[in-house]
Amino acid sequence: MYTQAHYSRLFWWLLAAYAAVNLAWLGAAPVYILDEAKNAQCAREMWEAGNWVVPTFNGELRTDKPALHYWFMQLSYTLFGVGAWQARLFSAIMGIGTILTSFWFVRRLANAGWAFFTALVLALSTHFVFEFRLAVPDPYLIFFTTLGIFAGYTYLQEQTLNWLLLAAAALALATLAKGPVALGLPGICLLVVVLWQRHWFVFSDWRLLAAALLYAAIAVPWYWLVHRATDGAFTRGFFLEHNIGRFSAEMEGHGGPFIITPLIVLVGMLPFSTLLVVLVQQLRRHRVVPLAQLGLVVSLVYIAFFSVSSTKLPNYPMPCYAFVAVLLGWLLHQLLDAGRPWPAYVWGLQLVLGLLLGIGAYIALAQNKDVAAWRWLALGLLIWPLGTAMAWWVARRHGARTALAWVAGAWLLFNVYFVAMAYPQLYQQNPVTASVGIWQKPDIRLLAYKQFNPAFLFNNTAKGQRVHTCADTASLRQALQAAGDRPVVLITRQQYLPELQGLPWQPRFSRQDLFELPTTVLLLPKPTR
Repeated sequence: MYTQAHYSRLFWWLLAAYAAVNLAWLGAAPVYILDEAKNAQCAREMWEAGNWVVPTFNGELRTDKPALHYWFMQLSYTLFGVGAWQARLFSAIMGIGTILTSFWFVRRLANAGWAFFTALVLALSTHFVFEFRLAVPDPYLIFFTTLGIFAGYTYLQEQTLNWLLLAAAALALATLAKGPVALGLPGICLLVVVLWQRHWFVFSDWRLLAAALLYAAIAVPWYWLVHRATDGAFTRGFFLEHNIGRFSAEMEGHGGPFIITPLIVLVGMLPFSTLLVVLVQQLRRHRVVPLAQLGLVVSLVYIAFFSVSSTKLPNYPMPCYAFVAVLLGWLLHQLLDAGRPWPAYVWGLQLVLGLLLGIGAYIALAQNKDVAAWRWLALGLLIWPLGTAMAWWVARRHGARTALAWVAGAWLLFNVYFVAMAYPQLYQQNPVTASVGIWQKPDIRLLAYKQFNPAFLFNNTAKGQRVHTCADTASLRQALQAAGDRPVVLITRQQYLPELQGLPWQPRFSRQDLFELPTTVLLLPKPTR
């Protein structure tokens, strides 16, 4: 059996490996994903304007998200300039912080072995690695939510004011990253834990008032400032549309049955989520210790909430990932300490899933004419099933610990391949990057008819550049006339081309948006004789 000091040393090696993977190649893939482009550009516009209060995209108010991640991106732009890796830098740092926070609290509340396996589950999850390399608010939400829940739980165990204040400050910052859900769901989780573990002192603890005041002092001022600066427009758009609206109605086509959210978590926590049946069996056989109760409560509350939400996205349940990892880390620690091997069906399931992923990716790429030449990249995904097969073989001859080391090595290599090669190579084929020679020229004026990909705006190196969007052909004619002799490029989608017939435009470039349905079209004015 390994000592606690040994597990602590292993953790620092694990953290170093994760940090290397997460910080390297941050700029290898262009900023193209819709949410990344909008958030990174919004931060850029605020930075260029010296504005720290009102979020804008393309010069117009953006009510989708609060400002915390914009502030971190602005800091990165100030230090290093504007670019893809600069927009993603602090997201990657938040990932390192989430793993470090999870290990530190689990070690304090339980032991270093459990803490190490919790960190291992998180660090090997490709979804976790990928999310913390995006210029979006979720990495900030996940980190501060994880910190807030762990600190709040530690306060329940130790009844020390400092932990309560840390929880209040962390959840206030989470609220500045995502909104009221960052307080509501952790609050529900901690309340359930209070009732389950009978921490009745909470209901008469005057220190909760101090925590509430600290939370308000951190979270409220910016919301008040942006409310005043926009005459309430941000408040109406953010709270009514992007909070209540997303829960009560499907938005942007992101809906589906309730089972989607549990599946997201199961896929997102691979490879160790394949131990789910073993975890359930272990929880039924053994008394659920208090820290595992916390992991169970947080996991179930987040999965249940986003299962009934009308809008469903892969990043929504991710604040519970650290607590799913607490459960899986507990299971791994239990199995290895007892010398119990993984059931054969777990290895078989991982092998089948890995093969299906590689084959499915190859077929999907081969059927897309714009990326068919890169279908060979899918072969690299076979690192997963090949590593699983080798680990299975090792488990039968050298035991579970050696096999786990093989699993960890295979998934580290899998993640390196994904973030350093497969993802960047594929996303270089997007229509924005592929057409850069047409639209990114000195003094060019970008026009859009009805819709355009936000990546055109962020990837334009000209300071203060905007895309003038026309809602109808009359305004398009006026915009073209106003451009005078200045070179113009019109961005639109293929579905709108029939509306442009008879206008002095000719298509110059057309490509389907990467892994999306719309097709982006660039048009140039017809030469006059």
